[in-house]
Amino acid sequence: MSRILICSLGNTLKRDDGLGPCIIAELEKRALPDNISLIDFGTSGFKCALGIGDYDKVVFVDAIQIGKQPGHIYKINLSKQDLLNSPSLSSFAVSLHESDLERILTTAALLDSYPQEVVIIGCEPEDTTFGIGLSEKLEKIMPRIIDLILTEVE
Repeated sequence: MSRILICSLGNTLKRDDGLGPCIIAELEKRALPDNISLIDFGTSGFKCALGIGDYDKVVFVDAIQIGKQPGHIYKINLSKQDLLNSPSLSSFAVSLHESDLERILTTAALLDSYPQEVVIIGCEPEDTTFGIGLSEKLEKIMPRIIDLILTEVE
């Protein structure tokens, strides 16, 4: 049976940036199969890069800004080769405080700690100012994101 990790990144003190940790907190209330682990890495990018290599599949949940309307949900499959061929790799620098997902995954790839399969399920944030709690828009969309994650790990 495959070992699956559902993990999050994010800062719960910056409203919608805390989407990932909020999703993990909701998933912790559910009975999940024994082969599925949940971890909230918070803003600890280097710890995340080192912690994902023991899993066959990793599903990240995070607020990601790509430029669509707030609440837009993304599903991205990202291979190790995609990262190592990325043009941004030439400007890569490891930071122990960096929680940028691309850099975290590139660190994992360079350290040969990259899982067989990585899926990113993200949502365009509406409000990343300092404050606690998700915006109303992201609060309403959380059940859809959770359903997408559970479908991904079935």
